[in-house]
Amino acid sequence: MNFIKSLIGRRGFLAAAAATSTAALLGGTANAAQPEDIEKRLAALEEANKKLEREVTLARDIQEIQKLVGLMQHFHTGSLDMKVADYFAKKAPGIRVYFPGGGYWEGPDAPKKMGSLFSTGGKPPVGMMAMHLMTNCVIEVAKDGQTAKGVWHASGIVAMTDEKTKKPEAMWEWNRYGIDFIKEDGKWCFWRHHIYPLFQIGWDENWSERFGGKGSKSAVVATMPNMKMDGPPGPLDVGYDPNGNLPYIPEPQPCQTSDAKALY
Repeated sequence: MNFIKSLIGRRGFLAAAAATSTAALLGGTANAAQPEDIEKRLAALEEANKKLEREVTLARDIQEIQKLVGLMQHFHTGSLDMKVADYFAKKAPGIRVYFPGGGYWEGPDAPKKMGSLFSTGGKPPVGMMAMHLMTNCVIEVAKDGQTAKGVWHASGIVAMTDEKTKKPEAMWEWNRYGIDFIKEDGKWCFWRHHIYPLFQIGWDENWSERFGGKGSKSAVVATMPNMKMDGPPGPLDVGYDPNGNLPYIPEPQPCQTSDAKALY
């Protein structure tokens, strides 16, 4: 690309030189390339180069966002949830982290409040294991290249040891994610992190019978009874209900830049 750019930068000289050289080689015939023809070809080459650069940048942005989400879950499985806070925006307004079905925390400390649920004195709870597989991603990077949105489905397994009985427990936890991203100092960061509940049940339960008319909200929140939230759940924070319909999480749409009033 640097070679192409250098050619474009010397367009006038190259066009004249090419026309002169071609005319000399052809003995000055009418078949000689004209300066305006070279100009058109260079202009087309310059436009093709710009398009290629945009496509490469977009591909790199999507890859970095996917890596960010993968790293988040890698930390979660390793009981290093507090490290996720390092990958959140520090300057952007409106930082929020939603816990599935429970509400949200807001502000710069929101990511740490989320991470502290899985850490006691800097250590993970005894017997804690969590793994969530992020799939079906749909990512849309805004045209400004500074903001982006994405949705994911997550199938998960969770195990922990009951504090009272000291017996290990295992459960299924399936959720959907809606995440907003923003670039700070040239790096992609989490901006708004929203986990929408599907269901959380014991490993041997039938989810269609477990929730018969109650929805999954109570089942999700019951595992973290002492949470203090900054705000309530959103209208789409409704899990599986055999007597209702699962809310649709809107897919990200192309835009010039993400609207701070319309984040997940």
